[in-house]
Amino acid sequence: MNSGLYVGTVRHRRFTPVEHSFSYPMFMPLIDLDELEELQRTVKGFGKSVSNFARFRPLDFMNDPSAQEQVRVIDPQSLKQAVLAKVENLTGERVQGRVMMLCQLRYAGVYFSPLNMYYLHDEQGNWRWVLAEVSNTPWNERHYYAVPAGSRYHNPKAFHVSPFNPMSQEYHWRLKAPEKHLVVHLDIRSSDGEQKIMDATMVMKRRPFTTKVLWQLITATPVQAIKIVIGIYWQALRLWLKGAPFYNHSPSKQIPSNQEWNSK
Repeated sequence: MNSGLYVGTVRHRRFTPVEHSFSYPMFMPLIDLDELEELQRTVKGFGKSVSNFARFRPLDFMNDPSAQEQVRVIDPQSLKQAVLAKVENLTGERVQGRVMMLCQLRYAGVYFSPLNMYYLHDEQGNWRWVLAEVSNTPWNERHYYAVPAGSRYHNPKAFHVSPFNPMSQEYHWRLKAPEKHLVVHLDIRSSDGEQKIMDATMVMKRRPFTTKVLWQLITATPVQAIKIVIGIYWQALRLWLKGAPFYNHSPSKQIPSNQEWNSK
């Protein structure tokens, strides 16, 4: 089985204009969308039904409430097709293999995920792209970045996430394929790429996607979405008390496609 549960730590470090850092434990399922039906049969308490404590609700993903035109995701296969179509729109490449999604589930009916990662593979099983689905709060907006597999990549920031970061910044990505370990690292730099403002790192270790392991993790953090949202606002308060500059919400901006940006 390709699917698994990943357990580890998320760390944020801010270097300027004020110093600030924190880390916290986190677990996230990695789901092969072609294996969802099998997972529902074998893992108790997990699935699409509203009766499951750890609910996989397709409508929670790839549906931007603020978008004028949005893909209607109603089941795992339409979700997979929405991911493939989004990456084709951003990169010009149509990938036809499996899609693995690293995500948050809806626990006890509550859902929020600041970042979902979709790992796209070609028909030969080679990892080709990551689609990063970024959400903000309280605006409940979403934005999508396509990142090439196995390489360092940078792109302009196009989406307001933190009121303590301006829009004139760049994202510098470093990714590791989700195998025994999973690594997502993001440097946030000045718009010229010279000054490192902050970074965020997620390092996780794979565990089997079984009923026993899932419920061990749920018992430790019953409603992870609430923990995430409380953590976001608590860290924002700490930054404000430290005197970090505050930037008002800005609308998303158009950035060059991956092909145009890479040619610069």
